[in-house]
Amino acid sequence: MYERYLYEFRGGGDYLAAERNFLLRCKKEKICYTSDMKHHYRSIKNGFTLAEVLITLGVIGVVAALTLPSLIEKHDKQVISTRLKKFYSTMNQAILLYEQKNNISKEYFDFSSFCDGLSKDSYECNLNVFNEYFAPYVKYTKIEKQDSKLVVYLADGSAYYTTYYGHDIYFLPKASKIVGKSSFSGLKLGKDMFFFAIYPGGASANRDEYFRNLGMEPYIIQEWDGTYQGLYSSCSNAAKILQLNNWEFPNDYPCLKQ
Repeated sequence: MYERYLYEFRGGGDYLAAERNFLLRCKKEKICYTSDMKHHYRSIKNGFTLAEVLITLGVIGVVAALTLPSLIEKHDKQVISTRLKKFYSTMNQAILLYEQKNNISKEYFDFSSFCDGLSKDSYECNLNVFNEYFAPYVKYTKIEKQDSKLVVYLADGSAYYTTYYGHDIYFLPKASKIVGKSSFSGLKLGKDMFFFAIYPGGASANRDEYFRNLGMEPYIIQEWDGTYQGLYSSCSNAAKILQLNNWEFPNDYPCLKQ
């Protein structure tokens, strides 16, 4: 890249030859002047000083520190929303396929009949229910016994475990939170996992219409007062809040910052 020089030229004779010689000297010596100039000018190179570079890096660091957490939170919300919606669709599609194959309506499902002599929350009981109703219709990568529970790992990086004869379902959008863990005690409802349930025969209190004759639906606590705002009283209701918002997080969502 040629450097630019500021110069002043005066004189007679061969103007072009003199100018050419003058420019060659400027380029070689980096100093340009003529016999009648009072000052000479050194070539000026563009660039940043070390101080300017450090200041710029400092500003970038501050901006990153301010914006990165919000970007990570936004990405996490998108992942959770997408996987919740897919899980809801996958499980209800499995229930529909079971109905069609076995010519039975979901309100007559009898999960407990596959758990004779077994604890309702045991791995063995819930494995029997899974193998009968869901294994043929759900794409999963593996099943494991963790914290004495049946855990099903799904192909999209999520997982879920079941209790109470397979009726209660805890969905984890990020299975990485439980890989290799022997206890799930540190998981937060509405943040790390979301509560669903299958009660097509109906449910008590104000919840009946949200479960009867339906497949898997977001869980609602028994103490719910029947109002939308009442769902905010417990993060056990988190999946229901998101479902009513098209699986998106409302601005006043209460469970992420527990």
